[in-house]
Amino acid sequence: MVRLLVVGVGSMGWNHCRVCSELGILAGVSDPDHELMEKVSSHFGVPGFIDIEEALDQTTPDGVIVASPTSTHFSIAERVLEAGINVLVEKPLVSELIHGERLVSLSEENELILAVGHIERHNPVISRARTHLKQGDWGELITMNSRRVSAFSGRIMDVGAILDTGIHDIDNLIYLMDSNPVSVYATGGKINDIDHEDHANIVINFENGKSGVVEVNWITPMKVRTLSLTCDGCYVELDYIGQKIIISRSSSSDMESPRLFPPPIEFKSTKINLNKEEPLRLEIEDFISSIKSRSPPLVDGKQALISLRTALAAVESLNSGEVVKIE
Repeated sequence: MVRLLVVGVGSMGWNHCRVCSELGILAGVSDPDHELMEKVSSHFGVPGFIDIEEALDQTTPDGVIVASPTSTHFSIAERVLEAGINVLVEKPLVSELIHGERLVSLSEENELILAVGHIERHNPVISRARTHLKQGDWGELITMNSRRVSAFSGRIMDVGAILDTGIHDIDNLIYLMDSNPVSVYATGGKINDIDHEDHANIVINFENGKSGVVEVNWITPMKVRTLSLTCDGCYVELDYIGQKIIISRSSSSDMESPRLFPPPIEFKSTKINLNKEEPLRLEIEDFISSIKSRSPPLVDGKQALISLRTALAAVESLNSGEVVKIE
């Protein structure tokens, strides 16, 4: 049985602990906040540690989930990989590209799994959309528009809205477009008293000549998680929260016939309600499967670097007001 250690037991870390506990694979928890660590370890009935070195030595896990603040991802993940242990790092992988490249190199040198927690890739609506696009069911994908907005929680302080939440949609747009980004243009700013942006609109241009738009903010009173796809065969709306897809098509009578008035257009919409599954559970199960089979996870370090490079370019564009090319 694969056993996992969770490092960082804040809001997201607690949920990782919950899922691992439900799966019967939680080996222990680690967090420098002694009171929080004790509370979580007691709740799940597993050993708790302040020091990660002691945690690794005492629990001897098959894999480690890093759910600590982004600013600590690199130092923790590097230590785990150097110890010869597989790792799943919450998104964003790191805050600096050079650190991400170091982690990818370490994982390859030691033949270890480096998975990254782009959780929305595991959402059933994304996997279904990817399948339909690959099969050509919806025709050619022309453009995409995503909206990920909600109220400011004050929980994340070391990165802005683009790296914390917008990177989900940046990653999904790259995944569904199946083409690498070549340039980014972003506008936005901040209205809350924080050091980073809390709202942005991002235009991503791809190698294949197509584009996508991401709207992200922490200033909307309601939570919205949607993605629309404009294809030459239909218009598709994905609802991340409801895990449903609406496909709209149109048809008209013979356009060549002489008419005094335009021919009527008929619209037909089809709703697909998917079997609801928890993306976090699917993400952890994917990590476990990768450890067992030694096969790549759904989102590996190299893929995460492409999304990170694009997100960082978006932040640069927002600050400079210029289009930023992605090398």
